[in-house]
Amino acid sequence: MTRGMHYMCWFKEDWNYHPSMPSKRLQQVEDAASMKGNMLLWSCLGSGAIGLPYLQKEAYEKIQPRFKFYGYLNDQEFCRECEKRGITAYAVLWKAQLWEFPAEISEEEDELLSMNKLVGEGKKVMIGMSELSTNRYPKLFEPIETFFPDGLYNSEGEKVGDYLEEFAAQTLEGNRILSSWLMVPHHDHKCYTPCANNPAYMTYMKKCLQIMIDAGAGGILLDEYDVQIHALSNGGCFCKDCMKQFRQYLKEHPSAQTEGLDLDQFNYREYLLGLGYHDEDLKVTQLAARMDIPLIREFTQFNLDRLEDDFRQICEYVKTYSKETRGKELPVSANLFNCLPRSEGLRKYCDTICGEKSGLKLRQDAFYKFGYSFMQGKDGSFIQDPNDHILGILDDIDHNKNDAYMLFMLEPLAHGFNISISYGGWLINLKKDSFYPNLETERKMGKWLTEHEDLFRMDPVAEVAVIYDHRSALEVEMFSGNYADPHKEGGFRNFFDITQELCSHHILYNVIYVSEDEPLTAERLEGYQKLLLPDVYRLTEEEKGVIRDFAKHGDAAAVGRIDRDLFDLAFHYTKFFELEDWCRTEKPVITAEENAKVGLALHHAPYGYNLHLLNYNLNSITREIEPVSSFVVEFSDPIQSAQVHSFPEGRSTVKVEGNRLIVCDLDIDTVIEVKK
Repeated sequence: MTRGMHYMCWFKEDWNYHPSMPSKRLQQVEDAASMKGNMLLWSCLGSGAIGLPYLQKEAYEKIQPRFKFYGYLNDQEFCRECEKRGITAYAVLWKAQLWEFPAEISEEEDELLSMNKLVGEGKKVMIGMSELSTNRYPKLFEPIETFFPDGLYNSEGEKVGDYLEEFAAQTLEGNRILSSWLMVPHHDHKCYTPCANNPAYMTYMKKCLQIMIDAGAGGILLDEYDVQIHALSNGGCFCKDCMKQFRQYLKEHPSAQTEGLDLDQFNYREYLLGLGYHDEDLKVTQLAARMDIPLIREFTQFNLDRLEDDFRQICEYVKTYSKETRGKELPVSANLFNCLPRSEGLRKYCDTICGEKSGLKLRQDAFYKFGYSFMQGKDGSFIQDPNDHILGILDDIDHNKNDAYMLFMLEPLAHGFNISISYGGWLINLKKDSFYPNLETERKMGKWLTEHEDLFRMDPVAEVAVIYDHRSALEVEMFSGNYADPHKEGGFRNFFDITQELCSHHILYNVIYVSEDEPLTAERLEGYQKLLLPDVYRLTEEEKGVIRDFAKHGDAAAVGRIDRDLFDLAFHYTKFFELEDWCRTEKPVITAEENAKVGLALHHAPYGYNLHLLNYNLNSITREIEPVSSFVVEFSDPIQSAQVHSFPEGRSTVKVEGNRLIVCDLDIDTVIEVKK
């Protein structure tokens, strides 16, 4: 079983200072092993966002004897210790970060007295991307020529001097953009947003990757893959490279919008300024009004294409260089965040599917079923994106209450998803702290999961297929003003609201993820009795033919926005119970009693089924999950026997009465092996 760990190791009761994570200790590696962690995400070698000389120190700088006494490691040593234990430590390449930090140095500029956390001594300076690329402090850091002996050149053939000046994204009016979500409140550091369309910046990132691979990283994780969209949402980027590449894009994708334009000379920045537009007109706060800006849709699509191509280049470089230097191809992944539509094109390049689940709450089985389809059968793990629910769990842990945490970790596993163990995970600086679980609780849970791994083999039983049309979802997310709120899964509400209702009513369904890379075919719908299409309106003619063919022998319904060609399949309803009745088949595999405090998942097994029951009966006062006294599930076929396993108390029991299972004293996670 993949057991990912959100392994930033930030300190308790301190801010999470990107991009340089704290040095690891041997004990922390042992902790990961004891919790059965085997994939460490955001774990090391992330300081290329400050400068290559700083990253080199992070990888190789010798640890002083006093710190060796407590088992401190540089990042090369850390990667080696992880590899000894069969743990894959992913180095992190930050794509949206160009940092400048306050520091204090001696008058002779030969001793670093403080950095980031100032102590009030010596001469106050800034150290970061600008200073390290221009050799401003040669007595403190290696020269940039160590890494680029012949220099770094931009697309104009010019040798780059100040990397910050070259890489920083530019708004329409020529301003820089901050990646402000990474900055600590009231702190004198700056994180600038780069232009990822700048070829020189790609060359820089590849040099970072080279250092990471040479230092022994177990894998590479790209964070902030969609920095182009961040820039676009904040008035940019309109640098020379963006303008040249967009001009070429328009030549290759002519439309009515480009008629009358001289595309050999066209400059989108000058064009918009000439029409009287300003930075504020382009910002995401303008929502749908932005779509009235000439060529903004094309500019958005151009940037979406660029993020996929960036990741393709990174993957190809990692595979080639690691094969040449280490004799094996390292795994590569990206933070695909909330499985948003904009990330779809990156999945095919990912060896593991990783992300950052936002909008966390007590129950979200519908999202996890969607995430399972998004992962395409690949391994992976998603970290938590903190919110009030997570802060509540942290408060519980501080008061030795671990039930909500255990449910948070166990619920996704029942549906084929994976949430990482947070070991010093970041809190987006919502709180001056970091996320650590109760380690004994996690060790106990890791041991139980390892012992019962066969119960978590995913082969979901389903009678209803629910189509997730990526192209429709992308239209909503990127071109309808909804991308400002990723916590709402890109604004694709009908799909997520309906699937959550299906979960709440214990209707067995699977999500069929449909995109250009995963077209809808008759084979993908085999075995289903019902077909539900929520906001599905951008299918190809071939895919619409598949739906029509299905409707000849099965039931199909469309809800919400509908393709005109499918109007005759429309199913109109005003309350969910009408749709619930439609979704129920004549002879369902199971019928479960109505209980909003219980969620379920049913999977095929060699002997019959594995039935997972999740207990959401959280007492808001005591913060304990109280047992559900009984829960009845009736199968369509006779049951030979049933064996129950439960965590954490092992208190659940099961009784078989013909086709019925009566499960008593439901634990947080109760799994029944049902033999037919």
